[in-house]
Amino acid sequence: MKPDYGSVSAAFGAVAGDYDTVYGSETNMAMAWMRRQSLAVLQATFAPGSRLLELGCGAGEEAAVLAATGCTVLATDISWRMAAVTRAKAVQAGLGKRVWAVALPAGLLGALYPRQPFDGAFASFGALNCEPNLVAVGRALARLIRPGGAFVTSIMGKLCLFEIVWYSLHLRPHRAFRRLGRDWKPVPVAGEGGREVVVPTRYLTIRQVVEAFPSFDLERIMALPLLLPPPYADSLYRRHPRFFRRLEGFDRHLRECQPLGSWGDHTVLVLRRGERR
Repeated sequence: MKPDYGSVSAAFGAVAGDYDTVYGSETNMAMAWMRRQSLAVLQATFAPGSRLLELGCGAGEEAAVLAATGCTVLATDISWRMAAVTRAKAVQAGLGKRVWAVALPAGLLGALYPRQPFDGAFASFGALNCEPNLVAVGRALARLIRPGGAFVTSIMGKLCLFEIVWYSLHLRPHRAFRRLGRDWKPVPVAGEGGREVVVPTRYLTIRQVVEAFPSFDLERIMALPLLLPPPYADSLYRRHPRFFRRLEGFDRHLRECQPLGSWGDHTVLVLRRGERR
C-alpha cells in the first residue's frame, strides 16, 4: 500500500476542516499535552526571529505559536486544504506576515529556491511517515538549511510502549505489535462524527531517518509520550486524568533514557546540519 501524493493529499484534504475538532489542543487532551512538549522542544531549538520551514503543517498550530515568538515560517503540506487552513489561522491571529503556507509534498522540497537558507526546519507528528522518498527530503534539507541549523522531526516508530502494554493486557497481541514489519500499513485518521480516512503509513526506525539525512548529526532522541495514551486514546486520558497527571513526571524522567526514547507513540529527533557537509 505504498502511497502516492495524490491519494494522501485527498485523504488529508477530506478531514482538513475537522482536524482542529478532533486533534486540536482544545478538544483532545492527549494531543494538547503532546503538542506542548513538542513546542517546548521547538522553542528550545529555534531562537525567536528564526526563518523556519515546516513539513506537513496540518492545521498550523505550531506554525502560529512559533510565529507569535517572532519566527517566520514557510509552512508546507501535501494537502492544499491543510495549507489553506494554516494560512487562514495565521491571518486570523494577525500573523499573516509571518506565516506563509503552500501545498508541497516533503519529497518535492527540492523545488524550493529561497533567497537565503532557512535557519531550521521541522516536521511534527508523523509527517515523514507518509513520505515514500526520505532520501529526497534529506537531500533537499541539506541545501535549504544553513550549516549549523537544526531539523526537528517527530516520527512514529516501530515500538510503542503504551500500545504493547495496553493491548497485551487486553489480549490483543496483533494490535500490540501492529507497527512491526517493513510494509506500508493503512492507518485511519479521524474526522468528525466517527468518519475516517485511511492514510498509507510506514513506521520508521531512527536508523532509517539518520541514513536518509547524511548531512545531519543526531543530537537528541525523546519519546513523545512514553507512558501516556496516544491521541487516539484521548477518551482514556479523560476518564483517568489524575492518574495520567501523576505519570507525567515519570514520563519526563524516562523519555530520554535510551532505548526508551524510541518507544513512544512518537519519537522526537533533533538533527543538526553539519558545518562542512
